[in-house]
Amino acid sequence: MKIKTKVTQPKLPAVTIEVKPKSLNEKLIAMRHLSNLRIAALGDSSVFGVGDTSTDGNPDGPGWVGRLTHDLAASQYINLSKNGARAHTVVSTQLVSATFFNPDLVCVCVGMNDVMRGNYSPVQIRDSIRTLIQELNNIGAVVVLLGLPDPSKVAFAPKRVKKVLSRRVQNLNEILADVAGKDDALFIAGWEQSEVYERSFWHVDRMHPSSLGHQLIADLIRTELNMPLRASNTLPTQSIRTKKDDLFWLLTSGTKWLLKRSLDLIPTLIYLIMIEGKEVRAIEASKNLNS
Repeated sequence: MKIKTKVTQPKLPAVTIEVKPKSLNEKLIAMRHLSNLRIAALGDSSVFGVGDTSTDGNPDGPGWVGRLTHDLAASQYINLSKNGARAHTVVSTQLVSATFFNPDLVCVCVGMNDVMRGNYSPVQIRDSIRTLIQELNNIGAVVVLLGLPDPSKVAFAPKRVKKVLSRRVQNLNEILADVAGKDDALFIAGWEQSEVYERSFWHVDRMHPSSLGHQLIADLIRTELNMPLRASNTLPTQSIRTKKDDLFWLLTSGTKWLLKRSLDLIPTLIYLIMIEGKEVRAIEASKNLNS
């Protein structure tokens, strides 16, 4: 009679393999070899394309991300930006769609609407940008953050008002640069060159780039990404709009935008001018948070 014996195999210990996310440099190198590049744009009206009037005469054109997409001959592109967006609304309304799109490159510019509002919060902006970068890093995207220009050099506003806005923009750019450095994103200031403050760079509202400005930003970012011009030529920058068209836009859309912002901004700026030293101390204190 045969006796059956049951042989039990020893259980192997469970092994968890953690895949370390690629560094920014690794992602940049890989992206330069992609033939089917996917690009997403997140942010506010500066990303939406306001001021880029060259292609068909409309006040909203492809914008600097659309021009970058053309120049890199990307296979797919989505622009999720929205006029008036703030840092926290980019996270709450644009980020989910961006992750579903699964882009290789995400270009972001946001913050001017935060700067121009009474409840400007450096802490909230820092938290929002960190969340944005971390979520996009999780899907392996290269994240590009474009800094903001100094409004005191271009905007139509009283000197004291421009001083407040300039201080806030400097603070915001410091936040963007710091978060990008810590969370492995690419921060591009791009506003140190004096030529970017020349009149030809700006739309009639002096808040958004002109067609030439949008193209120069696209060129700057492509250079920072160390990627060649893949298209046979760049999009035109000569606008077919007349001064009469620009004046009409300024008196209609531009005035509407200014009135909407003024209801919140002007009373706040008057208050901030009165307590200028207090806000300076608050901004300085915010630099030590989340560091």
